Amino acid sequence: MSANWFRKSAYGQCLLLELIELEENWQTSYSKTALEQTLDEMVTHLSRYQVSEEPTQKELYDVIDSIFDELAFSGPGLQDLPESALGSVSYCVESRTGNHLSLAIVMDYLLRELGFNSFIAELQDDIALVVKLSNSELIVIDSMSGATEYIITSDDMNESMLNGLAVFAKPIDSEELIKEIVSEQKLCLLAEGFYEEALLCVETLMAILPEDPYERRDRGIVLQQLDCDQAATDDIKYFLKACPNDPMAAFFRSQLEEQVLPIHTIH
Repeated sequence: MSANWFRKSAYGQCLLLELIELEENWQTSYSKTALEQTLDEMVTHLSRYQVSEEPTQKELYDVIDSIFDELAFSGPGLQDLPESALGSVSYCVESRTGNHLSLAIVMDYLLRELGFNSFIAELQDDIALVVKLSNSELIVIDSMSGATEYIITSDDMNESMLNGLAVFAKPIDSEELIKEIVSEQKLCLLAEGFYEEALLCVETLMAILPEDPYERRDRGIVLQQLDCDQAATDDIKYFLKACPNDPMAAFFRSQLEEQVLPIHTIH
């Protein structure tokens, strides 16, 4: 893998604002305009700690401390909050709590607005927020607690050293993050019984991934729960035709053969 990303990395568009706009498809509690105003106020508050054209390590630590101590961001702790809320970036902005990914995405936005070279990265088997201070310095941030890990190498590091860092902290493409967080929302809404919201969520994913038979399968599952049986049958048949050898295919064929999906009104 090339290490060019380490020398220069940036998302093509604003990940957080795009996710907030997508979440409006299935939640009505928060408006994009109000959330953008809240974010602007947060950036204004944090900007008092960042004064250099090229942000320093101390300024980064001051900003992180302010995010957790003054703006009161945190993980859920002992609060009994639904996973669908914790995975929502809109909820995270409004309530200042979330899971590791929603918190990382909101913090990434705040840090980028202040001029830090921030990105969401894949660290071996985990996902973390990373700030590149220079070609030789990385700061890895735990988005749940604000704890940091400082990584430094020689300023004249060679290509093999760069490649080693690229393997250690590989930025995740914005599109992949969007699919990850929306897919997780879909699963949480299903598990919590919010079927109408789950349907809107899966249809949002279908707009993003129009050729994905697994999204058609998931829509069929949601439509079953909403008693839209004929529409559910059509989606399940589409999935079986596209993925006949999938491990779940036998289960769905059994359902159809036993007429578990009788025809009712199509909603």
